[in-house]
Amino acid sequence: MKTLKLGHIEIEYSSDKNREFYANQDGFCCDCPDCLNYVDKLPIVKNLMNGLDEKLGIDLSKDVGQGMDELMPHDNEDHHLYVIPYYISGKCKTNAKNLTQQQNGPIWPNTVRAEYQLDENLSLLIINTTESVKFKGAENVLTIWLEFKTPLMNKSNEKRRE
Repeated sequence: MKTLKLGHIEIEYSSDKNREFYANQDGFCCDCPDCLNYVDKLPIVKNLMNGLDEKLGIDLSKDVGQGMDELMPHDNEDHHLYVIPYYISGKCKTNAKNLTQQQNGPIWPNTVRAEYQLDENLSLLIINTTESVKFKGAENVLTIWLEFKTPLMNKSNEKRRE
């Protein structure tokens, strides 16, 4: 296990198990405008991650969501927010305390999570989902929700993309 510190957050992880997991996952195959737009913006997300995805063994191009976990788009007044789940084999501590395992069910707003802002447009929400997520060979599973803020898509932007 390797250790990564992000401010008050400490993640113990297995990059080898994570790479093995992602090697067996499908890419984003949905052809809805939101998924296509997110996939188009993956180079921006990767740049904002600044190598963190590679260090953890996450393949950002893979759609790993299970059950109700999936890419979720949200239009706000001044921006579009993508919320995307990625899974890793690992444990998380925040302020030196283990992040407690969460149960299935409504996760907002009562979920215990660790939050870390990488950039004004990208943040991570880390949740211990050990019992909820199937991840072969992992004793502990963390769901890392990427929250990626981007300009609102409008009709002229959609036409330009086609």
